[in-house]
Amino acid sequence: MNTRRAGHSHICGCLASVLLLVSASGALAQERNYLIVSAPEYVGSAPLTQFINHRMSRGFNVSVYSVPPGTSRQDIKAHIQSLWGTPDAPEFLLIVGDTSGATSTGTTIPHWVGQGSRQATTDLPYACMDAGDDWYPDMFHGRFSVTSVNMLQQVVDKTICVESGNFSDPNYVRRAAMLATDDPTAGASTLHEMIISSFLEPAGFTVTRVYAAAGGSTAHISAAVNAGVLFTVYFGHSGSGGWSSPSFSQSNVNALTNEGLYGLTMGWSCNTAHYDYDECFGETWLRAANKGAAAYLSASNFVWWSGYEAWESSRRMENYFFKAVFRKKIWEVGPAWQDALWAILGDPAFGPTHDHTRNIFEQMVLLGDPALRLPLRALDLSLPNGWPEFIPPDVPTPIVLRIADAIQSYVADSGQLHYRYSGGEYEVVPLVPLGDGLYVGTLPPPGCSAAPEYYFSAMGDQEDTVYLPEDAPRQVLTSIVATTTTLFTDDFEADQGWTVWNDPGLTTGAWERAIPLGTGQVGAPVADYDGSGQCFVTDNRGGAYDVDGGPTRLISPTIDISGMNDVYVRYARWAYCDDGLPPAQDFLDVEFSADDGTTWTAVEHVSGSGGWVRQEIRVSDFVPLTAQFKMRFSINDTPNNSLTEAGLDAVVIYDRACGLEAMLGDLNCDGALNVFDIDPFVLALTEPAAYAAAYPDCDANRADCNRDGNVNVFDIDPFVQLITGG
Repeated sequence: MNTRRAGHSHICGCLASVLLLVSASGALAQERNYLIVSAPEYVGSAPLTQFINHRMSRGFNVSVYSVPPGTSRQDIKAHIQSLWGTPDAPEFLLIVGDTSGATSTGTTIPHWVGQGSRQATTDLPYACMDAGDDWYPDMFHGRFSVTSVNMLQQVVDKTICVESGNFSDPNYVRRAAMLATDDPTAGASTLHEMIISSFLEPAGFTVTRVYAAAGGSTAHISAAVNAGVLFTVYFGHSGSGGWSSPSFSQSNVNALTNEGLYGLTMGWSCNTAHYDYDECFGETWLRAANKGAAAYLSASNFVWWSGYEAWESSRRMENYFFKAVFRKKIWEVGPAWQDALWAILGDPAFGPTHDHTRNIFEQMVLLGDPALRLPLRALDLSLPNGWPEFIPPDVPTPIVLRIADAIQSYVADSGQLHYRYSGGEYEVVPLVPLGDGLYVGTLPPPGCSAAPEYYFSAMGDQEDTVYLPEDAPRQVLTSIVATTTTLFTDDFEADQGWTVWNDPGLTTGAWERAIPLGTGQVGAPVADYDGSGQCFVTDNRGGAYDVDGGPTRLISPTIDISGMNDVYVRYARWAYCDDGLPPAQDFLDVEFSADDGTTWTAVEHVSGSGGWVRQEIRVSDFVPLTAQFKMRFSINDTPNNSLTEAGLDAVVIYDRACGLEAMLGDLNCDGALNVFDIDPFVLALTEPAAYAAAYPDCDANRADCNRDGNVNVFDIDPFVQLITGG
């Protein structure tokens, strides 16, 4: 056992800091790996792309495995296991799609059958990385059990809404509905009263009790949920179509009106998360548009109900879950639930050998995002303008923070900006109020060699301190000290001179600029990366027109990047091949040229399983900066034995500079041009490797004093003129 185990119309406002595009903001250090295993119908779709951007803005490093139709559950698990023990090992796993049969389809990912006595429908084995009969999860896992892109959009909207704030009724996050059967052997109402007094009321919650023995009814449940509750908790008897006492069915869920006020619904009861049925009760809560819940947690098989003692494991699990949330302050649903699992595993009355324990691990299913963060923070901190990817040298940089009361009230003057440059201890700058809940923290002027790391903090009136990012200082915000100049940008909405060359052996799959068809053809993008509409794809016709033969090559226009300081290329690429192993595996090749395409230098050689990936490359790591720069993107399927697709979008070329430090001739990078640059200039001219070792933070291209893209003897006279002021 690994020690890690561990823009749509709805009421809530989702334009908060969590929706900041990473491309428009700085980076989050210490990202958490998040793996999406998706049926291909959803890969590249607008809702999944929206969800990926949301998770990335929250500090997750998201990767997508687009599962080819016909893939077995064993092969899907093998792919996940191939990531284990690498830097890409996931902490979170989200399965996207319903289930059907033993292999995947265009819209489904197969489930497993548990090996406990219940033989429950489960996704647990996907999260267990040890060999043999392993049932201890190594990652937090959940499923978006959807059957269409439109349904996925509904689920994504509700997930993002819960995490974004600006609710029509902010007080709903401090309300709960506790529902109890009238079966006296369950002890449901007594359990709920303990949860209310121990956890909910001390946290400031208002609780609606709907107890069947006290006359609680269907109408009472509807009224409570429609008013908005963060927790809806049922304990009692049920079936796959709904709860029994008080009664609440799928039709009742579909009649709810709690738009924008979504929460977590839990059923300590039988079969309501039996997601291999056509549509179980839990799936209805998840899928219902603009109503229902953002996530549903319950059993895919029978719990134990034959008497008071039989119900005990369910009673303990409810207690363990709320203890994780309110005592341990674990506010992400997947981690909170897994903490409850470890508690029952370590419970002397149950433990690993008890029949209930393994079955609980297998049959309790989370239908929803395992990283869903419940809005239980003392305060809500957000960055309405984002945070800067680049900050200029030698001038202060103000960053605006919004502080809003949540469960607690903000303590005046407690807000702080914590920062450090180039490591060391964090220093503190107090936040200055601007009014209307806005505050500004100002980073002091950085030098060019600074590596800014920073985060914010504020205190609530119950002495809880809240951070942004939430895990600071383990996770912090970062920026790059530089000024930038955009040299070229192309979202492919207009023809800017890209050309396509096809090998005579190519039969289908040639590069073309188009709006992706969006038909969900296996392997191909269904939408562009940046939302502008068009991108380059390999053969946009409907049907089986993937890359066959080749290569097909997409070549950029000639771009002048001469005389620049530190040029970077950004692009979003799509690579798909349904053969994941050589020799059948196909690759997308990215190359740079500094001589107008006469010669090419390899930059990337990548395969993939679909999904847009944003990449950034430093040009001088591969070719010199000249007036004849080109890029080339090539893919082929030779021999023709694979399903192979590619895409390209959102190309940007820009230059970074940093004041005096970027001056030509400043070869020792001290910000001045003088005689002390002569020896490093000679070293850069005669022994580039020795120069790189002696001055690892400097760029030898600063010796290119005549700006012709090469460092050679023709730079000597211009260098002398720079030094002497000529």
